[in-house]
Amino acid sequence: MNNMKKKKKSVNRYTVVIIVMFIIFAAITARLIYLQIFKYDDYTEKANTSSRRLVTEKAPRGKIYDSQGNLLATNKQVYTLTFTQTDTSSKSFYSTMKQVFKLLDDNKDSQQDTLNLKLDDKGEPYFDFNVSSDDSKRALEIRFKRDRGMHDDVKKVLFKDKQELTDGDESKIDDELLKISAKDTFYYMVKFYSMYDMLNPTSAEKEKYKKLSGKEITDMLLKHYSINDIRRYMLVKDAIKMQSFSGFKPVTIAANIKKDTAFIFYQKLNNMPGVDVSLEPMRYYPYGQYNLASGVIGYVASIDSTKKDRYEERGYDVSTDVIGKAGVESAFESILRGSTGGTTIKVDSQGRKTEELFDLEPSPGENVHLSIDKNIQYAAEKSLQERMNYVQTQINDPQMYKISKNFNTTRGAAVAIEAKTGRVLAMVSNPGYDANIFSEPGKLTPELSKQFFAPDYESFGKMLIAKYNLGKTVDELFPKDSNGNRQDKYDLYPKPFYNYATMGLIPPGSTFKPLISVAALEEGVVHPNDTLYGKKYFDTHPDILGSWAPADEHEYGIVDLKRALAVSCNFYYYEMAIRMYQKNGSNTAALDTLGRYAWQLGMGTDPNSKQKGSTGIEIGENFGQTYNYEYFKSQNLYYSKYEFVEAFSKGSYGSYNFVPLDIAAKDDDSDKLKATKQAIKDAITDVLKNSTSRSVKLDGFETKIKGLLNDLESNSKDFSDRIKASNNSNNKYSQKTVVNAIEQFIFDKNGAINTPAELVNAAIGQGVNNFSLVQLASYISTIANGGTRYKVHLVDEITDSTGKVMKQYKPEVLGKISIKPENLAAIKEGMSMVNNGTEEGTARAHFVGFPIKTAGKTGTATYKETVGNVHQEDYGRSDYSVYVSFAPVDDPQIVVAVVMYDGYQGNMGAPVARAIYETYFRDQIKQQYPNYQPMFDYTLNPPLEDVKDDNLK
Repeated sequence: MNNMKKKKKSVNRYTVVIIVMFIIFAAITARLIYLQIFKYDDYTEKANTSSRRLVTEKAPRGKIYDSQGNLLATNKQVYTLTFTQTDTSSKSFYSTMKQVFKLLDDNKDSQQDTLNLKLDDKGEPYFDFNVSSDDSKRALEIRFKRDRGMHDDVKKVLFKDKQELTDGDESKIDDELLKISAKDTFYYMVKFYSMYDMLNPTSAEKEKYKKLSGKEITDMLLKHYSINDIRRYMLVKDAIKMQSFSGFKPVTIAANIKKDTAFIFYQKLNNMPGVDVSLEPMRYYPYGQYNLASGVIGYVASIDSTKKDRYEERGYDVSTDVIGKAGVESAFESILRGSTGGTTIKVDSQGRKTEELFDLEPSPGENVHLSIDKNIQYAAEKSLQERMNYVQTQINDPQMYKISKNFNTTRGAAVAIEAKTGRVLAMVSNPGYDANIFSEPGKLTPELSKQFFAPDYESFGKMLIAKYNLGKTVDELFPKDSNGNRQDKYDLYPKPFYNYATMGLIPPGSTFKPLISVAALEEGVVHPNDTLYGKKYFDTHPDILGSWAPADEHEYGIVDLKRALAVSCNFYYYEMAIRMYQKNGSNTAALDTLGRYAWQLGMGTDPNSKQKGSTGIEIGENFGQTYNYEYFKSQNLYYSKYEFVEAFSKGSYGSYNFVPLDIAAKDDDSDKLKATKQAIKDAITDVLKNSTSRSVKLDGFETKIKGLLNDLESNSKDFSDRIKASNNSNNKYSQKTVVNAIEQFIFDKNGAINTPAELVNAAIGQGVNNFSLVQLASYISTIANGGTRYKVHLVDEITDSTGKVMKQYKPEVLGKISIKPENLAAIKEGMSMVNNGTEEGTARAHFVGFPIKTAGKTGTATYKETVGNVHQEDYGRSDYSVYVSFAPVDDPQIVVAVVMYDGYQGNMGAPVARAIYETYFRDQIKQQYPNYQPMFDYTLNPPLEDVKDDNLK
């Protein structure tokens, strides 16, 4: 039938395939047109950007020279192994690093380790931040944890839904961060860096591992790797992370590798994606093995993370750059630092250079030329160490000291300056250090780091207690602070990074007597030829000093000023202090007579002036103060609170015994109790503050203090319980006794403040007189040259890399003091007798046979005055040995000052001065005194070879 439906045709499958393929190719073509035509510029830029890298080239730091052109600090080119993170290198990271570590180990080269999270010999993590200050350690630990994102986890717990955090909130986060142990931080970083990838997991395994804790991942890894191996990979991962803050740059795997090792790596680079070898400058100290002038030169190290922002603003790369950390390296950082260069390159997928696009040459830093003479410096350092060893091992004086042998003479300093310019010829701080330890990777071992920055006060204290039979506990010698960290309260531990020459403030002892001589002679209270009888006890002014009669070691008989200096007669100088006090009015203003002369000589400054005290030295210094009324009063007011608390907490003061007061501040005190304790202390200091004469006005004080004692009894359960216990033992509590004891305390303190007792003590260099060794050298220099005080300086000039002089430092006068010629001559003659006296002279034994006439003054300065039966030796301390000198006497050219902590006696440092003189005058001695036999075999013919630019290899 025609109307029957026609059978449908079946669709051809081939046609369908053609249509689908056409659609796919059309889409691909459209996409290609879009990418290559419409988005050509965008993607070209992206491709160029992703393949471009800036390879920085470190600029060498400027060099540091001594005055003779010898290199004290320079740079040497070293091979450095780096890793660049790319997509390709990331995929094979662990296999590549495995090869790298094996090659380093096989060739005995060390991986660079700047991670502050270390492992001890038992494999336990601990923090090591290379700083000694507890506050600095705290800040660095917080920064370390924040940089690695740990604060985000803490924030989620403490402030989950809070968007804007206050400073208080951030502080709470910091407190919580500090509670996270080093071990838990290690676990965190294992997870943070996805270190389960070390196991080459599948995708499914990865998802499983992501849900594990850091400890669980670590435990899993420890089945296949050691804890040290895990940390080796972590070092590189962490370096990459920290480097990322500064943009894309290679990270250092190992620095200063051997040349042979570098060539082996060159041959294998094709099999190590991301790894490369380059040459970089490394700071080098040619005389580092001798610790030569380490306190002056300083050292370089990486930038602390807490200072990151500050240095980034100044153009530093905080992840790779080093900065001066001490001494000249730090003080002249802006001069020594060079300008980093770099090359913009194109790289392939493995991070290797394919094309160089732009090159910027690095610019070296400028050079610093010091006034230090390396030969004089060496003589000073070696002789000081020898004398310290001598006192430690050879001195045995049981009649003078409870510690009669093996003194803790482990700290000392020496300074030599030109008398007529202030140029420093040598400056020693002992102990010193090899600065190469910090610039050469691998040299700062965990053991050295702990010794330098985290000393074991516990073990050291036990050693001292046993050695000297101190009868003290470690807690007494090295008390713990509120954070549980031990403090070196009595300055017992030798500190390599503490410059004892510029920072250590010491009592000058009898080396202060030339200054008193200037003051007494210029005030006219004595003539150079006037004599008096030098008794042992100074008991000639009971109308002024009452029953107090300070004692000398000997009775010297008839002395004039010259002999008083030669034999160091205390009686003479006690008398000079009283005479100046009487001449100037016998009042509080008269107590400043000594200060007015001392300030002109650079020994402190007038507290009523705005003048900042300084010797002018370019590196960090502490500047000490001479006794004067305002300063001594302020010191007494400050420390009297602590002395009051210590005495009255024990229930004993003077002849009074009473129920111990609960007067020390405690964290758990109620607000009322805190206020009461403070009010008692304030009541006492208010009386002292308002008193300006020997008599004390106590109008209304007794009533006030009784009321406060009643409040103390009411508010303090401890005090009320003590009173009850005392009453129950038939030793009735007497408030009147406590009041009398407090009033006696006030009378004693007021007497010390408003009478010349401390002036008398200051006249022999004791009491509050404390100065740096540089100050002592400067003041002796001022006297030696006739009264001109020069700025003490270490730097002669600055030059650029071509040798062109950029800046010169000429002698600079800071002040002048007028000294009559006859007075100056008498002082110089007396100081000459110290070194050259035929029978007397406290340092004469050390200058026998020396052909050039020298002058000097010894000082045996007490660390802590004996109180009752408590001696300085009970705390492991003994007298400072202080010695000052100049030469020649008739035309002073050089001044020397020496100190040894716990050094027995002042003359112990005199041989150090002689070693310096033998070196300084060696050409003159060889020419004029050819038969002279030196005391030291390293002075006339200095053993250190010169290291110049042209012979450094």
